[in-house]
Amino acid sequence: MNALLEAGGRPAVELLPPDAPFSAEQRAWLNGFFAGLLTRLGENAGAPAADARPGLALKVLFASQTGTAERLARKLAKEAKGRGFDADARDLGSLSLDALARAGHALVIASTHGDGDAPDAAAAFAAELAAAQGSVLAGLKYAVLALGDSSYARFCHFGKLIDERFEALGAVRVADRIDADVDVERPYAAFRERLWSQLQGEAPASAASPAGADGAADPGQAAEERFGRNDPFAAELLGKAVLNGAGSGKEVRHIVLSLGESNLAYDPGDALGIWPRQAPELVTAILSATATPAEAQVSIDGEELSVAEALATRRELTVLTAPTVIRFAGLAGDPGLQSLVQPDRSAELQRFLHGKDVLDLLQAHPAVARDPQVLVDLLPPLKPRLYSISSSPAAFPGQVHLTIATVRYEGGGRHRGGVASTWFADRVDPGGGVPVFVQRNPRFRLPPDPGTPIVMIGPGTGIAPFRAFLHHRRCRGLTGRTWLFFGERHARSDFLYRSELESFLKAQHLSRLDTAFSRDQPEKVYVQHRMLEAGRELWSWLQDGASIYVCGDASQMARDVDAALQAIVARHGRRSEAQAKVELRALAAAGRYVRDVY
Repeated sequence: MNALLEAGGRPAVELLPPDAPFSAEQRAWLNGFFAGLLTRLGENAGAPAADARPGLALKVLFASQTGTAERLARKLAKEAKGRGFDADARDLGSLSLDALARAGHALVIASTHGDGDAPDAAAAFAAELAAAQGSVLAGLKYAVLALGDSSYARFCHFGKLIDERFEALGAVRVADRIDADVDVERPYAAFRERLWSQLQGEAPASAASPAGADGAADPGQAAEERFGRNDPFAAELLGKAVLNGAGSGKEVRHIVLSLGESNLAYDPGDALGIWPRQAPELVTAILSATATPAEAQVSIDGEELSVAEALATRRELTVLTAPTVIRFAGLAGDPGLQSLVQPDRSAELQRFLHGKDVLDLLQAHPAVARDPQVLVDLLPPLKPRLYSISSSPAAFPGQVHLTIATVRYEGGGRHRGGVASTWFADRVDPGGGVPVFVQRNPRFRLPPDPGTPIVMIGPGTGIAPFRAFLHHRRCRGLTGRTWLFFGERHARSDFLYRSELESFLKAQHLSRLDTAFSRDQPEKVYVQHRMLEAGRELWSWLQDGASIYVCGDASQMARDVDAALQAIVARHGRRSEAQAKVELRALAAAGRYVRDVY
């Protein structure tokens, strides 16, 4: 894949093979992008417009998997314009380092996907960033807001990587990086305040700060954010039927919620946020382990409430994270714990955390958190659980459906379970209220052209958004070929939504269904095996412009599916392994390979 650029930055040799599955417009953009990425000779690529005012340009860049980073970046760019900057929001994955070096100022809002990975659309940029040397970003001023989840070992890893690599490549940090742990609003507010205090000298003296430039929402924005994360809607539970048949080792439920008069809107591909309550027996056990009266009063964010209610609704109990153990070790004064939390023992700390919850820690060191306020301050805030929506508003007006696997397991002589999944299964009855909000996922959308073929890969509960897609397409009368890969353990007991899928097939709303039931034969068969078996036809669909969607487990399934796709591109497209990897990154950058994995 050698490449040279002609004068003017056009690739003299195309990096993408002539039969690569892209339109002429996508090919032109991707060839130019990868030529700049691999050769660094594209001096004119991404140059600022001739009428841009020197010193005033702000590039607000986002690396987003589910849409949160993009939403914040567009919000920040809008405010920057109001403050007199020449600002625009762009996907980080659409830039090369050469283009970035000429940006002047770059404000980066970057999510970390999975356990430390870059979002799919930024994978090519991440590879270029890792390989770069020298002072290629000299002259760039930047700041980074990193979004992540501290329950993962490599918390905010991609944002941290950007921050460190930019500095190593000669860029100058305008403001220190801020890391956001799931709840992004407060870190975002701190980030923007820090930015404007540092950049106020860069804005034109004549620029007035208009109404709303301080981050206050306008009426339209306020209406849009009604019943958001911090003000959820109490949706009525209408049903929670078990989808598995007799003899199954799993318990997957079809949750149906009424949106009532909330006017909450969602699109197929979005997720629903749930604020669950912790299991009463776990709360009681924690109070017992710390000899804390349930009615003792504590304060959280200025609100007074009982410690029992605080543990049930405000604190994370079922997941033990590294920051919690680090804080606990400081209070306990235990040499073993203090040794375990040292930076050079991070792998051992992760093994220690596996399968444990807060109660395990408190039972081992019961005297550490006798004070109720110390106890709640020690624990991280409860995080909402996000589930891919499995319904279409066109097909089920006024409702939202979820497909949730109930998590139950034994550990340390105790019954344990997922906080939200067991809450739905055991503690919320039909007619009860469930606090919900919509989490937008603008990347995970049906193609704008309804005739575009789509390939959906969703084993287990990963089928959720594809049920939504199929219902939506049928209800809207959309055309285009559809292909679903679905997998589970046993066809007899675990074929989720079987009758619906068969009706979609019969009516040709689903063109093809390939299934993999791993335990129905001596050797286990998974969706990636079915993909490889159908590799020639999958490659044909890609050449016809198909979009690929993947939903489900990130730790193993998504990696295996990605490897299968690379193998298919390499074998049937006659590519090298490196070329196949680049081509998949190009598909992701073009929005034709999107994943909702967890």
